[in-house]
Amino acid sequence: MARRSSSLLRPGLLIGLALLAVQFVAIVFAPWIAPFSPIEANPLDSLQPPNLVHWLGTDELGMDIFSRIVFATRVNLLIGFAAVALSLAIGVPVGVLVGYYRGLGGALVMRFFDFIQSFPVFVLGMALVAVLGQEIWSVVIVLCMLFVPMFARIVRAEVLSLRERPFIAAARCSGANDFAIMFRHILPNAMTPVIVQVSVSIGMAILLTAGLSFIGAGVRLPSPEWGLMVSSGAQQMILGIWWVALFPGLAIVFSVLSFALLSDEAQRLADTARRKEGAR
Repeated sequence: MARRSSSLLRPGLLIGLALLAVQFVAIVFAPWIAPFSPIEANPLDSLQPPNLVHWLGTDELGMDIFSRIVFATRVNLLIGFAAVALSLAIGVPVGVLVGYYRGLGGALVMRFFDFIQSFPVFVLGMALVAVLGQEIWSVVIVLCMLFVPMFARIVRAEVLSLRERPFIAAARCSGANDFAIMFRHILPNAMTPVIVQVSVSIGMAILLTAGLSFIGAGVRLPSPEWGLMVSSGAQQMILGIWWVALFPGLAIVFSVLSFALLSDEAQRLADTARRKEGAR
């Protein structure tokens, strides 16, 4: 009992959950937490350093940085969760099919994934933004195209190792068809590494969203987004105006850190479960 309680109180898990809880509070209660509008410019208050009125200062347009950071949590996490969810919905079934039906079709699908992943993410982002427009869902589509091959590869590798196990042979002997074998017997046993990868992918999505917005291929003004805020403040860093870029950058760090810590804990739990399964 003591060993189980100590495992639940690991510092990494507690810090990750605390940072994640802060983000969800910002998402839900943003209109009540933010003292100013995140998109309302006030040129008379431009580039004010942190003070009692504007706690984290203002940017070159006079918009309150703290309010924009709070509302940007909605945008960045929406993009991250939407991209990963869409990637799961596409990549997991494709990975199961390609892994179960080994043949020329599966090889062609994997080569197509190699072709997609060969594009630099920012080049792909700028190309799609030029076609689809500079909108939030354009960023989601870019990230989805990057994550679908990753999830498909993970699932395919698990399916290849599971499809010849004795319990699959038993399912065939009991009369189960291919669909039941793939999605009722194989897929539940192949989801552990996928669950671990989900947390990593959300953090990656937040970083990539910020990077795309930084180079002008992501979210556009006046929408609040962390990478866009860093981009607008980076030009003033050399002039000593540090607060415009620093605080959104810290928001990116803490958000990605929360998902990285949770991913480490999920990996640890998965390894523990596998050891117990092997001991049995």
